[in-house]
Amino acid sequence: MIVTFTNILLILSLTTFLCYLLWFTVFNFERIRDVNSEKKDTPYDLYIMVPLLNEENTIFSYVNNLINELNHVDRSINPNIILIDDASSDKTLKNLHTLCEASLGIRTNIHVLSRRLPNAQQGKGAALNFGLNYIAGLDRRQDDQHTIIGIIDADGFMSAKAMTSVIGAFENNHVSMVQTAVGMNRRNFNWLSKMQDIEFLGANSFMQESRNRLGQAIASGNGQFLTLKMAQDVRWGDSLLEDFEFTVRGLLKQHRALFLPTAIVYQEAVTSLRPLLIQRIRWCEGSMQCFVKYLKKIIVSPHINMGVKIDLSLFLILPFFSMLLNFANIASILIQLTNVFTKRSLPVIIVFSIVIVFTLLIWLMTAIEYFHNTTNLSLLTCLLRAWQCIFYNIILSFIPYVACFYLVTGKRAWAKTTHGQNLALPNGNK
Repeated sequence: MIVTFTNILLILSLTTFLCYLLWFTVFNFERIRDVNSEKKDTPYDLYIMVPLLNEENTIFSYVNNLINELNHVDRSINPNIILIDDASSDKTLKNLHTLCEASLGIRTNIHVLSRRLPNAQQGKGAALNFGLNYIAGLDRRQDDQHTIIGIIDADGFMSAKAMTSVIGAFENNHVSMVQTAVGMNRRNFNWLSKMQDIEFLGANSFMQESRNRLGQAIASGNGQFLTLKMAQDVRWGDSLLEDFEFTVRGLLKQHRALFLPTAIVYQEAVTSLRPLLIQRIRWCEGSMQCFVKYLKKIIVSPHINMGVKIDLSLFLILPFFSMLLNFANIASILIQLTNVFTKRSLPVIIVFSIVIVFTLLIWLMTAIEYFHNTTNLSLLTCLLRAWQCIFYNIILSFIPYVACFYLVTGKRAWAKTTHGQNLALPNGNK
């Protein structure tokens, strides 16, 4: 019985690795980077929503820089920023009013919204719906298809050029949502910030470009742009992974999304391990919640093509599958290491060497993607960081066990990521 179970684990580990290798190889040549995002003359209303909770340390740096960039978007775009205070207990709301008063007379229209307990602090999705209701009630210049809502977190920064290209992507493509790439401010702050930068601008961008080929990108929350029509049709849910949930709900109502790799929103990296683990546990639990709520709906939906169904289903199954896969990989390594000291040492060494070589090749593809999306970094530096990311992923690989425990026990506190750990002027190149 033990031998049979061990063999099953070995087969599972090998099969998963081969499928992963095949997926990366195929989509390395099939993914779509070139998206037409040239801004023409069509007028648009743009509303950037920034949900805020105890952000007194970031208001005057990130938000003020974001407003300055909005002032310089293409002249065919009417820029607005919606600052949503979610019942902060610090000086966030006071600072917002100070910021608003100091910005009178500028091109960008600034709107300060304030939520109150007990209705506030119910998660990011609830705050975004509050802002959506406000926008829908405004006397706007454009219709719902030409009114674009952008989601940028309190630590986020996008250039005027990037925001203009996002609107250009709507203008040139029949889509309801555009997701930008995500990078880290001060990516060289420490090892964790470097790993998160390559995680987002390398691995995540690679997968999103692959989804462009399938016909549907996935929202990443920060840097998420959508038409007012889609926002009103879909609205945000209460999942801990509200961006993915929004994507699925939109797909079920035939709203298509694309990924724009040339536009990047820069955010603050989580620079300490404990807050990073808390953040990822929340994301993983949110994915598990979406598995329970939406997997069946995705599979049976007549509006989702087969490639997208497979991609979304794998995304939702992965946290659960990885819990078994971790045991399979550990068992495989231990058994093969034991075999090294037997007469079968040479075949084991050959197998290990092949696995290592192909693993490094997979991360070489990630390094090349990262190199294309960054500045002031050599290809060798990108490659070395990509290979380090293997160990970073090993650290994060045990998160699903905690997330599953939280899901089963009903613990779903929306633990917000603290900003202001690595405060600096937004610059993704430092």
